This record gives sequence, C-alpha cells and structure tokens, in this order.
Amino acid sequence: MKISYIAGAFTALILVSCYDAFSGSNVAIQSALAARTGNGAAFTTHQVEGMNKFGFTSRSDSWIANALSRQRKEETVSEIKENMEKSSLVFGMRYKGMSVKELDTLRNKLPEDAKIKVAMNTLVKRAGTEVEGFDAIDAACKGDNAWWFVGENVASSVKAYLAFEEECKKAAKADPDAIVPTLGGGVMDGTFLDENAIKNLKNLPTRSEVIAKIAGSIKAVPTKLARGLKQVPQKMAVGVSKLADGDDNKDLKVGDIFPKAEPEA
Repeated sequence: MKISYIAGAFTALILVSCYDAFSGSNVAIQSALAARTGNGAAFTTHQVEGMNKFGFTSRSDSWIANALSRQRKEETVSEIKENMEKSSLVFGMRYKGMSVKELDTLRNKLPEDAKIKVAMNTLVKRAGTEVEGFDAIDAACKGDNAWWFVGENVASSVKAYLAFEEECKKAAKADPDAIVPTLGGGVMDGTFLDENAIKNLKNLPTRSEVIAKIAGSIKAVPTKLARGLKQVPQKMAVGVSKLADGDDNKDLKVGDIFPKAEPEA
C-alpha cells in the first residue's frame, strides 16, 4: 500500500516537473528534490512557506494531494466492501465527542468476528451500492459514525454495544459532559433497522445454537421412526402366533383371530 502511495506521488511529481520546465520555473521543484534527498542547499523562507505536509511546493501541492486523496478513498471503499461481504449486520454508532481511548477499549471487547471502523458516510454509501444486500445503509449515513461490521455472532456484538452504552450512561451521571453513544441505524438481510430493532437483536440465537437445534430435531426423527418400525414386526409376530395357535381349530377364520375394526360413528 505504501509503495503505491510513493509511486503515485512520484508520477505526479514528474508531471509537475515537466510542466514547470516548459513554463521556465522548475527551480522550486529542483530545490524540493534536493532537500528531500539530502543534496543541495536548504529551502528558502518563501519555499518553506509554500510547502505542504508532503514536502512539495504550492503548484504540486494540489496535484499530489488530490491524487493521494483519491487513492486513499478507493482503498477505503474496497476495505468497507470487503467487511460488508463478511458481515451479517452493519450499523453506525454516533461517536462524536468520544476519545480514541474509549473506542480502542470498546474494540478490545468485541467478538472475534466483529470490528469497528470510522469512515466517511459517502464512502460507506458507495460501498453499500456495490455490495448486494446493503443498499439500505444509505438511511444510516448521517452524522459522525463509527461503523460496526458484525459477522455471525450478532447477539454477542449487540450485547457488547449495550454494555458499552450502559457504561457511558453511568459515567454521564457523574459527569454531565460525558458522551453517551446512539445508533443511527443499520442493515441486516437487506433490511434497514432502526436503533430499537438493532438492540432487540440481543436475543437472536447464534449460528451454532441454531445448528444445534436443527441437529437435535433431525436426530429425533430417525429415533421416532425406528420406534414405529420396531412395533410393526412385533404386531405381525403376534398375529402369526395367533394364526398358528388357531390351526387346531379348523372352524376359525383369520377375521376371528385379529380384532375387527370398530364401526365408524
């Protein structure tokens, strides 16, 4: 990823150098290169004032910064899409006012298949349109969101959020300035969920619990079937035995040995 940043930056720098060469003012770029490589004289005061955080002059500033910005956004969208594809539930938590330490503490309490990422709403919207089942995420893209990407352990992740929210509420009682998070909504199975709907997912069984119940039901079917089949030969054996006992009485008929069906009412 870093290599791609460097390659993009140097490509833009070459283009700027060519432009400046034609315009007759490539001294600033040459000075910038000399300073970045450790060769040549130091920057003048005017040149230093014209530098941006990447160390380039004002003319190259917008070109390179825009190129890197676009590249970072594309990589962020790709990462969000990858997370969505692995998620059963995605929702936004309003985190404005929270510290980095608070978010890191929350991350450490998440299930293994859940993660939190702070991302621009526009990038999440775009990713949602490119991943099947997440178009409705658009309705949750309001305010400052820390996005939750939840795998199969939906209930465990929702419980983790509720526990964090409760901690924040307790802190707010002691400190009125403490921030209590809220949910802006999310998407599960292609459906938009509001805050209450997301919180109600705390009672959702896990995938392993569902599989265990299904397996238990399937296991019970052959057991009941075996019992029924076991009773069939037993009844036949009783009937054959009665027929054998009736051989001595030549006047008996089969219908006399087996019970007759009761007449319908």
